[in-house]
This record gives sequence, structure tokens and C-alpha cells, in this order.
Amino acid sequence: MNQLPTSDSCLLSPVSCLPIPDMEPERYELFEEPRYHFDPDRREFLRVVGGGIMVCLVVGEARAQQPGRGRGRGGFGGNATQELGARLHIGETGQVTVYTGKVEVGQGSRTSLTQVVAEELRLPVSAIHLIMADTELTPNDGGTSGSGTTPRTDPQLRRDAAAARELLIDFADELAKVERGSLVVDGGRITHPESKRSFTFGELTKGKKLTKTITENVALTPAADWKVVGTPVPKVDGRALVTGKHAFASDVKLPGMLHGKVLRPATLNATLASANLKGAEALPGVTVIRDGEFIGVAASSEYLAEQALAAIQAEWKSAPQISDTDLFDFLKKNSGQGG
Repeated sequence: MNQLPTSDSCLLSPVSCLPIPDMEPERYELFEEPRYHFDPDRREFLRVVGGGIMVCLVVGEARAQQPGRGRGRGGFGGNATQELGARLHIGETGQVTVYTGKVEVGQGSRTSLTQVVAEELRLPVSAIHLIMADTELTPNDGGTSGSGTTPRTDPQLRRDAAAARELLIDFADELAKVERGSLVVDGGRITHPESKRSFTFGELTKGKKLTKTITENVALTPAADWKVVGTPVPKVDGRALVTGKHAFASDVKLPGMLHGKVLRPATLNATLASANLKGAEALPGVTVIRDGEFIGVAASSEYLAEQALAAIQAEWKSAPQISDTDLFDFLKKNSGQGG
């Protein structure tokens, strides 16, 4: 990934967005280096999304995909690079597309993330198209777990949407040549009520291929003025979710697809002392893989993979564990130490 100085200059690179607050990692993230490197080409990205405006944010610390870093809290090190993230595009037709690496697994994040963008752009929820977890287009937001989407990703998308709104107001002001504060944003238009001049988002972005870089200082809509966030709205794609039309990752079925299971110890930081794999290897259609202390199985069905895992006879050498009576004091004492 490109290393960039801290500045407001921007070249588009749709990777991580704002500095990611410390978050609780999955256990494997504490020890493993990233296996993939997502760095979409700027020109290819613009070719895919087309003309219009793209909002970028200066990333203070791009930590999630950086190999070779020291192990700080959450498996992230301190030698972070300065990078840029693109999260929101307004096309020449006025279509608003938002990008996030988070996923919708029934918890409602697609709706809540869409609401915050709709709020700042003064649009209905139905006017926002949210692309989630497409690794060719979306930034790396880390895992979707621990109820972290609302406190971490919502504020990022709010800033993007607010920055896009202010940029559109600038465009309208240039055309209308009126007092900027007299312009009103509503329903995909920016209007000057006194002269009744009005411009759609599409008209304001037509013919443009530019990026806007912002920092965290963009003005957000105060909570007291919210009209969309915090209100009940129909769940985005709700009908598809309840009828089964929407396909979650667990619903995907491909020709020749295998189901995998990983053998895990019962305690944290345990090491594998021995393992007898013969029982699992004897099951028809099962592949067993051992790489050091890693043992995994692959089978034609999830049930068969579970059977294979249960057939493995493994002995683990457990590391000392914190008792439940001492856990609270231990966490307070070791806060921020990771691991």
C-alpha cells in the first residue's frame, strides 16, 4: 500500500477510512499476518463507478492490512502508514453509492449505515445504495463482530456524507451565485428558495471526475436535528431477508464446494501435544490437513466436516488460565496490553 504524508492532498485509493479505534480482535488476529492485500487501482475504480464525485478521507493509521508490524493491542502495531480511503460516490445521474467492508448478517447494519448517510445528504433511505464487503471496491473495515459497526463505521460514513453535502453546496453556490447559507439541501436537490433556482445532485456532478479529501473536522448534523437517524424505517431489503430470497454466506452453494472446520483448543494459548487423525481420514470424502499445530478438515457437507472433526483425537498442553474470580482484576490491570 502507498505510504502518504499527513495532508489534505488526495489520490484515490479505496482502502481503509478514518483511524480505526482500538477494537477487540478475533484470537487468530493476534498471531497471524494478513494473507491478502487489497489495493484497487485508482483508474480502474473510477472506471467502474463512472464520473461524479468521490469523497476520500485521510487515514491517520492504516493498520488492519499491514504485515510485519509490531503486536500492539488488537494485533495492530504502532508503525502505521498514512493512507486514503474512499467510501462514497455520487454519480452523474445523482445515484449515491456507499462502500463499507462491514457485512449484513441479519443484525440490521445495512439499514443503520444507510440511515446515517441519508441523514447527512437529506435523502430518503431508499435513495442510498450500500455496497458491503466487496473486496474489489470496499475498504477494509475489519471484522463484523462485537457490535462494533455502529460506534465505528456509522461516524465514518456520516463524515463522508456530510463532506459530500458541503461539496454539492459549493457547486450550487458557484452556479447560483447567491449567499451560500441560503441554499437548502433536500430530496436530492439544492435549492435557493428566494430565486427558486434548483439543482439536482446529478446536475451538479455531471461532467466531473474528482475526489474530495476531508479530515474529521467536517460539520455533522446535530442529533437534535436528526430526521432519519434514530427513527423507525423499513428494514433495507427486509422482504428479501424474511422470504429467504437474500443469500447469506452460509446459503452459497457452488459446484464441488467443500465445507471446512478447524480444530481448536478448549483454552487460550494451548499448544498441540499430539493428534491421531486416522479416524477422520477414514471417513469417505473427507480431507484432513495438518500444518504444525493447525489441523483442519474439508468435506462435502458441514455435517460430515463436523463428524470428521469429532473423530480427531487430540491432546493439548494448556497454558495457565485466569480464574473467573481473578478475571476482572486481571483485565483492569492489563488493559491495553493485547493478547
